[in-house]
Amino acid sequence: MAKGKRSPGNGRKALVTGSSGFMGTHMVEILLEDGWQVRATDLPSALEKDDRRRGRFPSVIRRKGVEVVPSDLTKKESLRGLAKGVDTIFHIAAVFDYSAPLDLLRRVNVDGTRNLLETIVENGSVRRLLNWGAGGAYGYAVKSGVPIRENDPKEPSNNYLQTKWDQEQLAHTFCRENGIECTSIRPTTVYGPRAVYGGGQFIMDPARMKTVSIPRNFTFRIPFIHVRDVCRSALFLATKKEAADQAYNTSDPNPMPTVDYFRFVADEMGHRFVTLPPVPVQILRRIGIVAANGMALWSKYVSHQRPKIERDTLEYLGIDFVYDVNKLQRLGFEFEYPDPKEGIRQTLAWYKEQGWI
Repeated sequence: MAKGKRSPGNGRKALVTGSSGFMGTHMVEILLEDGWQVRATDLPSALEKDDRRRGRFPSVIRRKGVEVVPSDLTKKESLRGLAKGVDTIFHIAAVFDYSAPLDLLRRVNVDGTRNLLETIVENGSVRRLLNWGAGGAYGYAVKSGVPIRENDPKEPSNNYLQTKWDQEQLAHTFCRENGIECTSIRPTTVYGPRAVYGGGQFIMDPARMKTVSIPRNFTFRIPFIHVRDVCRSALFLATKKEAADQAYNTSDPNPMPTVDYFRFVADEMGHRFVTLPPVPVQILRRIGIVAANGMALWSKYVSHQRPKIERDTLEYLGIDFVYDVNKLQRLGFEFEYPDPKEGIRQTLAWYKEQGWI
């Protein structure tokens, strides 16, 4: 859906998986804005009550009055009939956790997607699948500062990213063989209201610092994308015939250098900002990884919560990530937040209103 242009759903019906989560709730809102009928689905436990720690907000979709149906991707019988009368599926549900066991990741992200695909074929009404891939599928081997294009080699760097890449390949192959149009999006660092971890943590952590400091040589860029632009791009691509059997990078076209980002957050929060002398990034990365490994053990055996810092995130330190989004823009998509500053400003205001920072 291009900025400023509406493409009414004309009564078309969508199924949104993972609908109570951060991106799922926004996808439901975007579809309703565009006039679609929506069926929302998620785990029964995820639909019970809001749980900020787990990033679950079922109250958002229930307030919208949409049809809500519980299901579990790992239990195929719960998916039967789920897509009845639906012509487009926005498949967001997944385990998003770098620290999760490989068995769980495969059971949900890959085998769960297969279960969903097999049951929608039984229904026969689904014409289009919008699959959520991962911008990290290209791995650490990308050339720093060189735009990453959709056909670049995929070298997933951890179990989560590997299962998301496997999921994408499975979805396209299955749909191709069964006459369903499939499009994948590959979001990067997603932020916005209700973001708890990932991009949300990356915004909240510096916002809580009374003094924000960062070395001046941290000029490598952060590939942000506002959650509304992720969901708007998915809806936009769902209406494009030429997007069938294609994948698209979804990242804002103006990535922000890390030092500028920290300065911006400090200014918005009214906090002190200090530029530190340059530091060797490789040495800092190694120190951070040692600390992250310790946090992982603490998380596994003591706190039983997601660690604040994960090794896989630190591995990205120092890499200048730039994603080429020309393929998406050539189709006519216009970003609502092409520059992350306004989106981050609004997100910080939302966090303040909710008392999260």
